[in-house]
Amino acid sequence: MKKDIFEQYPRLTSLLSLVSETLINEEIGSRVEEFESWLKKAQTLIPTVSLNKIFPKELERGSIVMENFLGHWGNVSVEELAKICLIVKWLQPKRILELGTYNGMTTLQMALNAPSECVTYTLDLLPAQEASIKLDKIDELVAKQFKNKFDTKTGSYFAGRTDVKITQLFGDTATFDYSVLDGLVDLIFIDAAHDYENKKRDTENAFRLLAPGGVILWHDYGQVVNPEVTKCLAEYALNRHIFHLRNTDLAVYYDN
Repeated sequence: MKKDIFEQYPRLTSLLSLVSETLINEEIGSRVEEFESWLKKAQTLIPTVSLNKIFPKELERGSIVMENFLGHWGNVSVEELAKICLIVKWLQPKRILELGTYNGMTTLQMALNAPSECVTYTLDLLPAQEASIKLDKIDELVAKQFKNKFDTKTGSYFAGRTDVKITQLFGDTATFDYSVLDGLVDLIFIDAAHDYENKKRDTENAFRLLAPGGVILWHDYGQVVNPEVTKCLAEYALNRHIFHLRNTDLAVYYDN
């Protein structure tokens, strides 16, 4: 007997407070076999490793700072956040770019662990702006529900902070004029739209903007909620060394 989608993927139950069970079955349940096929392919190309298999061992022994970091649905987990911060602390970037600000929780933690002269740029749609490439239905509905349920405002976690250098940019990540950055970027965190076309465009831009020795991080790899992230990364892994960080939904590329 075929398992219920919530039995197969218990984490999906957290979505029920945001969208209906019917929609979850229609938008996610109907694509489970497709997702599992993509994931199986991805796992042959994207090895699951610990941080010290990608970076020097001293990275894991680093100390980090995190403030107001528990977040809510849609934010990265505490373990994911700690690993992102460890990478930032070790890399000592001069410039960080985040695609998909959301409430700015991750933005703030990255900025807190970067050197004092580092500028963290974070890009998101204006509140009333529509994406140029159509979002999938789950992304659209969840974004609307966030605003109602959590009173989510773009960048609210770092609003008013003067102790960190965060520059909020507004626009569509797929069509944004990145020349305003005036140079390459040392660390790029991709957590904007989750459909294939948007994720591919964001990834292409990230590789184009990445400085030598830089790092790209993607969120939601291996997640059934956003299956096309896994599909997209599996394709890029044919020609790039991409890794999956163990116990997270993070994928990593390190230009070493």
